Amino acid sequence: MKKFTAIFLTLAIILCMFPVCSFALSQNILILGDANLDAKVNVKDATAIQKHIAQITELADDGLVCADCNNDIVVNIKDATWIQKFVAKVDCPYDLGLEIQTPQIGTTPAVTTVPATTVQTTPATDAFVTTEPTEATTVSGVASEPAEPTEPQTTTVALTTVITEPIEPTTESEPVTTMIAYTPVKPDTNITIYFSNNVKWANVNAYFYNEEKQIEMKSWPGSAMKYLTTNDMGEKVYSIDVDVSKYNRVVFNNGQSQTLNAAVTVASSGFFITRQTPKNAMQLGVYSYGSTDYGKKFTVSFDYPTGYKKPVEIWTPAGYNPDDISKKYSVIYLLDGQNQFDDSDTYEGGWGSDEVITALMKNGGEGIILVGIDNSKNRDNELTPDIGDVIPAYNSGGFKNGSGQQFAEFVAKTVVPYVEANYNVYTDAAHSAIVGSSSGGIEAFYIGMEYMDEFSRIGAISPAFLLYSKATWHEYFKKFDFSESEKLPRIYFYNGGYGSLEKELLPYARDMKTWLADLGYDESKMTFVYDEKCDHNEASWRAYMPEIVTWLFELQ
Repeated sequence: MKKFTAIFLTLAIILCMFPVCSFALSQNILILGDANLDAKVNVKDATAIQKHIAQITELADDGLVCADCNNDIVVNIKDATWIQKFVAKVDCPYDLGLEIQTPQIGTTPAVTTVPATTVQTTPATDAFVTTEPTEATTVSGVASEPAEPTEPQTTTVALTTVITEPIEPTTESEPVTTMIAYTPVKPDTNITIYFSNNVKWANVNAYFYNEEKQIEMKSWPGSAMKYLTTNDMGEKVYSIDVDVSKYNRVVFNNGQSQTLNAAVTVASSGFFITRQTPKNAMQLGVYSYGSTDYGKKFTVSFDYPTGYKKPVEIWTPAGYNPDDISKKYSVIYLLDGQNQFDDSDTYEGGWGSDEVITALMKNGGEGIILVGIDNSKNRDNELTPDIGDVIPAYNSGGFKNGSGQQFAEFVAKTVVPYVEANYNVYTDAAHSAIVGSSSGGIEAFYIGMEYMDEFSRIGAISPAFLLYSKATWHEYFKKFDFSESEKLPRIYFYNGGYGSLEKELLPYARDMKTWLADLGYDESKMTFVYDEKCDHNEASWRAYMPEIVTWLFELQ
């Protein structure tokens, strides 16, 4: 009897418990941001959304409800970005991580689907590995020491993090992310400069001076550099210490032959001679002496509005870890991206932008991610903003009816959101710069002015401002309010004085700073740099890249 009673009571207890358990299981707790329904909100949820958008996997119905972070009844890349910001502890206006109290039946969010984008690995001397920025599949390139050229190898994969629209709140009523304070790491200005004597001078001097302050470290031919070592190429390497807060220019010489001027800043390190110029002054290349890790680079190809694939080269500095979301980086967007990293792509050599950032880090500064946007056969047209009538002398060919507005929108609404969604970068304007030269100089200026909410630092290098008259520029500037200085970008204007084209560009490049100041633009946020010995080429611009970076980002 006791055994029967025990069995009966056990069955009764089980039967009583069963409805309760069934009810509990049927009432799943939905957490805002938990797209993969694992009861946690982390980067895996952002990846799940990205894969859903790319039609690689599908989210469950409850997952779609949880994935709609901004409650706009659409699941798109904006939701993935809000999750990434939540994980990174950036201010988020939505209740991510909290239970969704009353999910509405019949309001499953729609899904914005975008086409897959191809990723093409950079050929030649780079060796490539596969990494996972924000756990999405990409192809990354590891920059190594120069090697013998090899046959280009191309890999095409589907990206799960394609973006074709800006990442911002969808309505005016939604809160905006708080601006992150810009507090750059400023290295010690006492640095060591190295010179690789690849021209076999018997002795090497470094003449340091500051033209603006009218001071020199030592009268011409300058200070004798000390022999340090002989490198693997049989070149003697010399060194010298200098305070770059006092002296910002250097000319290397042997007492008879000499180089052109070069900027020296906390982003400077090694120099070598690339070739001799018509006036017997030699042009300089830049590198980071002693560095062994030169970061990683790969190329992403986007669909450009005019119907072709636009390559965009992305370089991450040494030590960049896609899984370490606590470490954020500033970004420099560079026009004519194919000229930024590889000397083989241009007659006058590349800008060496990656070498400059590597040198900055070597001297104690922080890394910066570089994004080079390649040009095309329609470069003049793409990089000419249509702000009015081009002056008659240039109103033909690619300059006529320029499509720079379309290019600017591509950069601001496709490239920038892609970088912000896939890399550990700051997403505010204070940590973003746009830089270009020649046609790229006028377009970089235009992009920075049109999208001040994306870029607060502009490098207009040998800019083609002369395409438009002073009256046209003044008419264009009427659309802006220059009274709020804190919202205005810092602008670095530069122009050389050697060669017919550079001389032709000079008046407008020089006067633009004055025109803006006359209209109320804060003059302290602009600088104009002139070098009479520099021509219109990458070699000249490369020599000033350390200063462009340092001045724009207020690093010394």
